[in-house]
Amino acid sequence: MQGPEVLSFKLLNHGAVTFAGRHARRVNGEELERILALHAAFVAHAPGGRRAILKFTNLSGRDLSGRCLAEADLSGALLRRTNLAGADLRDATLFGADLTRSDLTGACLESADMRGATLRDATLIRCNMLRVDLREGVLMASEGGNLRQMHADGGTTMHGAVLTGANMRRARLSNIVLMHADLRDVDLRGSLMARANLTKADLTGCNLHGVDLTGANMTGVLLSGAILTEATLVGVQLEGANLLGALLDGANLSLANMSNVILPRRLERNIQDVLLQHARWITSNGLSGQRADLTGADLTDLDLGGVDLSAAVLKGAVLRSAILDKASLAMADLSLVDARQVNLSGADLRGAQLERASLNGAMMVGVHAGPMPIRGHSDWPTNLSLARLPSACLTDAELMHATLERADLTGADLRYADLTGACLREARLQGARLEDAMLDDADLTDCTGVTYEVSSTAARGWRSD
Repeated sequence: MQGPEVLSFKLLNHGAVTFAGRHARRVNGEELERILALHAAFVAHAPGGRRAILKFTNLSGRDLSGRCLAEADLSGALLRRTNLAGADLRDATLFGADLTRSDLTGACLESADMRGATLRDATLIRCNMLRVDLREGVLMASEGGNLRQMHADGGTTMHGAVLTGANMRRARLSNIVLMHADLRDVDLRGSLMARANLTKADLTGCNLHGVDLTGANMTGVLLSGAILTEATLVGVQLEGANLLGALLDGANLSLANMSNVILPRRLERNIQDVLLQHARWITSNGLSGQRADLTGADLTDLDLGGVDLSAAVLKGAVLRSAILDKASLAMADLSLVDARQVNLSGADLRGAQLERASLNGAMMVGVHAGPMPIRGHSDWPTNLSLARLPSACLTDAELMHATLERADLTGADLRYADLTGACLREARLQGARLEDAMLDDADLTDCTGVTYEVSSTAARGWRSD
């Protein structure tokens, strides 16, 4: 196994302070502003520009939000509790930097060198970490002709870090420590995570397609709704992991430790008995019968057309290719379901919970997914946030005031759909068909793949790019 990269330097005492066992030179505000101004000119290729060399400096607690630090050298820098929200750190060198509890929300770290960095309890929500290098790295200090290691270990530490929604495609993360980290909905497609320590991390909805997880420790991880298609899982420790709603096509689990793993289950009772008891529960207002709890149940290919499963619990269930046309699923919990190629045409989904549902290629013609009127309360909208709906057929669908925030509607057919007042913030609509769709008062903030155009005849409408 290849060892960690090593970066050595001479330990300077002049103007240095000790911080968590490390010496770092303080930079005053005036000097920092001068360095950043020259660096901005350097990045812009303006005359007199100079690359920022801030290695082994103490910038802890500083406000560097939105600043341009692309290609800057911050090797070994102390950046604890530093505000780097929205900062441009593309191609920056952060080898061995200490970013403990720093705020990197919305920052750009594309292709940054972060080997051996410490990101314990850091916030990296919606951070762009495309091709970032977070492999092992060791800082070595030279004192009296002798070298000593600055860290107890050379692994990159992100213990407890919050990376929700970050883009980490093709990142190099071998041997990284991500224990207890929040990786919900992170895009890790094609990344290298061999021997990573992900113990008890939350990877709900995470895209791990094609990721190399050879020898990784994923004990107790939450992988609900995660995409693990074509992932390499040789020697992975998955003891106690939750895989409800996870997509595992092409993933070989035969050489992984699967003890106590939570997976979709076979239905122990006859489905007709479940439906009968649920019908009694509905008609008696919960006084008799039993609410249908089909959490994690494998209902693949079942014909449930026209059934009444209103307010039923189907969280993480497998409904792949099932028939549920004209079924009543109002107020039901369908979050994290694997419902690829399901038939929900004409179904009642008013007020249903479909967060992170996988509905790729689903037939949802004329589906009723508007708000559910609640007596004495505000109408309850249907929740399709973070749902996967690529190539789904939603023609004539009623989606008034539905929540489709960050939903994937790539290539979906939304012709004649009523999306009046719907929330489509950050939704993906590349290739979607929107002819005659109603989008009055819809929130399309940061929505991708759609433009509003005025034709030569002055007719206006939304068009997918």
